Parts: sequence; structure tokens; C-alpha cells
Amino acid sequence: MSSPQSSPPSTDPPGGPPDSSPPDGSPPNGQPSRSALVAVLGSIGYVVGVFAFVIAASIALMFAIAGVLLLSGEGALFEELITGDGMVVLIAAEAILLGIGTVLAAVISFSTGWVPKRVVGFAVPSPRELLVGVGAVVALLVIAISLGLVSDLLGVPASDHALFDEDAPASYYLALAALSILVIGPVEELLFRGLIQNYMRPAFGGAGAVVGTSVLFAAVHLPAYFADALSTALVSLGVIFALSLVLGAVYEQYRNIVLVMAIHGVYNAVLFSAQAGL
Repeated sequence: MSSPQSSPPSTDPPGGPPDSSPPDGSPPNGQPSRSALVAVLGSIGYVVGVFAFVIAASIALMFAIAGVLLLSGEGALFEELITGDGMVVLIAAEAILLGIGTVLAAVISFSTGWVPKRVVGFAVPSPRELLVGVGAVVALLVIAISLGLVSDLLGVPASDHALFDEDAPASYYLALAALSILVIGPVEELLFRGLIQNYMRPAFGGAGAVVGTSVLFAAVHLPAYFADALSTALVSLGVIFALSLVLGAVYEQYRNIVLVMAIHGVYNAVLFSAQAGL
């Protein structure tokens, strides 16, 4: 009887095996197979569930703050909070609530096996990945500026994000830049790349998951850009879609959620810092 051969040492990255989809389109090892319909409905369910939590919690928080301030005779402070420079506090609260909702969705996904935790890829970026991250931020900026110029030449300029306020002080944008790196970028990437893209991949493969996730990513940004005409909002969503394709492609290549969290956060921070005049 021959003795069993020992297995070669694992060469998987720190964040876990990449679990890339085989060429035939079958689901990667460890991920449950699912139909296209289930993948689409489940991905929409992630978005609806998380944002429904954020909306409900935000309304409850607003009523609680209003009640406390009005009962204490500080009604003017509440008005300042929702219309003045203090609005950044509410923006931060909403971002934190989005983080809580996304973490709850992740916990449920990991515990049920909808998206195995090991396929998400929680790892400190390598020096090579950091260089890729810098290049990705530059690429995102070039894409955004180029598409903006093209839309202006075509006579259909993009809408400004609802957070942009010409009268806001530099401190407002610096606070948003910090929030982007610490909260907004990481949370949005965990939801869209870490959960939704991984949820879609078994049904659509890597490329299909990137495109499908980007469609949802652009769609949820419609309220932030639909301030004027629908045409200008759609131009903005087109830019968001293109930027999401880049983020999704980088994640699909390196399967490191921390890397795309950093890229997203830094990109947003650069935009907000530019508005602050830095």
C-alpha cells in the first residue's frame, strides 16, 4: 500500500483564496450556485434592505433630536442643524447608519452562507496593490473629468451632487473628505463589491457581476443628483456607472475589499478637497 502524499503548502493571499470563477462560468468553490433571477432579486434585496434601514433609522433619529431640542427651547439649533454648516453632523450620522445597516447585512450573509466571508478578501493591501490603488484613483479622476467635458460639449452637463454647496465653508468639505475615507468609501464598497458583486458572481460570472453591481450602484445615486432635469441626472449616473466599472474590475482582479475601500474613499476625498480650495 502506497503512503499518502502530503499536500503542497497553500499560496492563498492573506484575505483568503480568490475563488475565481472557472472559464465555464460555474460558481467558484465555496460559493452557492444560484440562478440569474435569484441573483438579481437578491442583489436588489440587499439595496432595499440596507437603505430601508437607513431611512427608518434616520427618521427616528431626526424625530428624537427635534423632540429633545424643542423641549429644551433650542428650536433654532435644530434649524441650524438641518440647513446650516451643522448639516455635516447629520450627513455623518446617515453615513454611520449606512455602515450599521451594511455590517448587519454582511453578518447575515456570512452566517447564512449567501456570501462566504473568505471570498470577500479582507487583507492589508500589498505594496503592489497600493500602487494599483494610486493608479486607480488617477484613472477615476481622469474618467470623471473627461466625461464631464464631453457632456458639456454635447450641451448636457452633469448634475452636481446634492452635498455640493457653493456657500459651504472649507471646513464642511474637509469634514466630508474625512468621512469619505473613514466611513463612506469603506461602507459603500463592502455593500456593493463585498456583498452584491460576490452574490452576483455565481450566476453571471466576473464581468457580469461587475456590470450588474455597477447598474445598482449608479441607480442608488439618482436621488443625490436628481436636482434639476432628468437628462443632467442621467449624465451624472453614467459617470457614476463608469467609475463603478473601474472599482468592480479592480476588485475582481485583486479580490481585496480593503483595496477598493481605500480607492473609493480617497477618490471622493480628492473631489471634496478640491471643492474646499485645497
